[in-house]
Amino acid sequence: MDYAMIAILVMLGIMFLSRTLNENANKKLDQDKKAELVDLFSKDRIYNFGILIIIISIFFINIKLNLIDQYLNYGIYIGSVVIFMIVSTYLSFRKLKKNNFPDSYIKSYITVTTIRFLGIVIFFAIYQMG
Repeated sequence: MDYAMIAILVMLGIMFLSRTLNENANKKLDQDKKAELVDLFSKDRIYNFGILIIIISIFFINIKLNLIDQYLNYGIYIGSVVIFMIVSTYLSFRKLKKNNFPDSYIKSYITVTTIRFLGIVIFFAIYQMG
């Protein structure tokens, strides 16, 4: 099995783990907080997805057109994803605090986000080995 396949399998496993933990945290919220959670982040999901599409598109355009050095391209891509994750996590944390979500839920949110972040780091580390 090559490194790219291993990286993908590890990433899928980490996504499954984070999704499971997130679902468990959501189950502990009452119905009102669940509804508020959906309303609170519905607009953000569209913007976040758009930002990720832009980051990934720029990355692949640079690969295809060879506009900048390959290693610089990877560095910019990884840096952009890391900054995006940190900023979006911070903004979400503030939004959850501002709207009085339980501390246990916020702690679970931070844990799940950390696991996802580590998954991306591990993915790139394994992928680069190949």
